[in-house]
Amino acid sequence: MRATSTQGARKTEQPRQTLYAKSLGFTLIELMMVLAIIGILATIAIPQLRNYMTRTRVTEGLNLAAPYKMAVEEMAASNGNTFTEAQLGQGKFVPTQNVQNITASDMKNGVGGIITITYGPNVDADKTLTLTPTITDSGVQWQCAARGATKLAVPASGATDNKEFVAGTLPARFAPANCR
Repeated sequence: MRATSTQGARKTEQPRQTLYAKSLGFTLIELMMVLAIIGILATIAIPQLRNYMTRTRVTEGLNLAAPYKMAVEEMAASNGNTFTEAQLGQGKFVPTQNVQNITASDMKNGVGGIITITYGPNVDADKTLTLTPTITDSGVQWQCAARGATKLAVPASGATDNKEFVAGTLPARFAPANCR
């Protein structure tokens, strides 16, 4: 048998350098590219987020107007399509962060009864959205109208033309699709 000696010329082993070991961080150019991409995405996303937030605040106004719509429908049905604002019994509107006021106009023979939602500075200060009722044989049809909206055609059978229709002043981009 042969004896081998390991004490002779011992090789010093160098740690093996891998590709991973050489790249322990990002270069300045890579970091700058990432920041540029994030900046571009932010310039696109922030305006879209603001528009989305404004549209949700507009929806709050429509939800707060639901009791007014119900009151107009009930008074129109029980009083021969004629009532005053005081008869609706809604009282004074309590403003919220997004909605300054909600009012309903008088109705005479099916003309009027328009609900006006006035928004605050969180939406677009003093801009309005209107809800116009049209009395038909089957009940009340509502038309929501922002700036630039046109009056819908009156249904053919047994409907009263509500000649007091007026579009609101809220920009159409903030209004729901059915209000444009």
